[in-house]
Amino acid sequence: MKLKEFEAKELFQRVDIPISNGLLIKNVNDIPPFHDARLLKVQTLAGGRGKAGGVCLVRGADEARKLASRFLHSLFMDEQITELLLDEKVEIAKELYLGILFDTSKRLPVFIYSEAGGADIEELKRRDPSKIKLGEIIYHHGLVEDDCSFLLKDSSLPPSVQQQVKDVMKKLYTCFTRFDCKMLEINPLVVTTENNVVAVDAVAVLDDDARFRWEIPFVERTNNRPVTKREAAAHLIDKDDYRGVAGKTFVDLDGDIAILTSGGGASMTLLDALVDYGGKPANFTEYGGNPPMEKVEKLTRVVLDREHLSGLLVAGVIANFTNIAETLKGVLNILIEQKPAFPIVIRRAGPHDDEARVMLMAAKEKYGLDIHYYDEKISLTQAAKIMVDLSRQYKDRLNKKPQEKPTKEKKKRGKQ
Repeated sequence: MKLKEFEAKELFQRVDIPISNGLLIKNVNDIPPFHDARLLKVQTLAGGRGKAGGVCLVRGADEARKLASRFLHSLFMDEQITELLLDEKVEIAKELYLGILFDTSKRLPVFIYSEAGGADIEELKRRDPSKIKLGEIIYHHGLVEDDCSFLLKDSSLPPSVQQQVKDVMKKLYTCFTRFDCKMLEINPLVVTTENNVVAVDAVAVLDDDARFRWEIPFVERTNNRPVTKREAAAHLIDKDDYRGVAGKTFVDLDGDIAILTSGGGASMTLLDALVDYGGKPANFTEYGGNPPMEKVEKLTRVVLDREHLSGLLVAGVIANFTNIAETLKGVLNILIEQKPAFPIVIRRAGPHDDEARVMLMAAKEKYGLDIHYYDEKISLTQAAKIMVDLSRQYKDRLNKKPQEKPTKEKKKRGKQ
């Protein structure tokens, strides 16, 4: 999960990294009287906010309040803004870049350092890669003095400033490991005119799998927005239950076809096919690893907790270990409970799939459910097309108005 600047700075504070003094603003009235120059910063998860006009110099409270009223609760870079940061204006002598990124190919953290901070690091890498220094961090050693000295080799900074930078480097790595980060960035780490170092901006990405031990319970969000109630409910299904996966990945979308998928690559294929055939998914979620029936029940309940659905698509790859009958029984229990009128397309195959077919067809007959069951003889994309076609037919039936019966007066006129 990516954090906003003020949240990432809270991590920095806990490991004693010096940061610029800021005040979180959620309401225009939160801005106190002041008369000096400060920075008003939009708190967004999107990158490049400075270039987009999201970091503004303000001189006095009146100017800050006027600007804050324009930003708060408005869209900025496709994100609803709910917080601003009123930050001190630091006198800058030089800007540095410090970052730690977990390299998945090498399976270790990599420290990134540059004395050309304040610029986009990717753009700097393309334009002048010689200005960027990289250092691999061995986990059982940690970031040691030699690593810091290597990164600062040939530095133009005064010795006293170099020592401060080394101190920040070590604390940044402490922050990285303590808070289960996947990425940390200070851009820029400012060297002030008084030769002190201050982190005036902060970026952090946390490992969602370590949420159970996070020290700070940050508000969940999906991409650049807070999670919806359905997303939050789905994410709770796997909490404290290690048996399989159900709901760890759940994203609310704006369509009308509910989806339950199994298999990572297959899930994306299915979603793409559904959209290509003109369908509009209401969500994206997965279950797998042979979850018990009750977990699939919970996920199905969340998936169907939405108005104006026109179909449910349950599909996935051919399972090796997942009990198809057991997991589909979890889906069926909710269908029997809710008895939806819309069509249900199921494309599943694997252990106990014959048992699943018998169970579903019996329920279709008994409860009048519009279930269409398929196995591996049809492709995932075919299942998506069938779902879209049935969804359209269902909506056409709903929209079709009954013909008006002729009144006696109309009948009389018709005979004349």
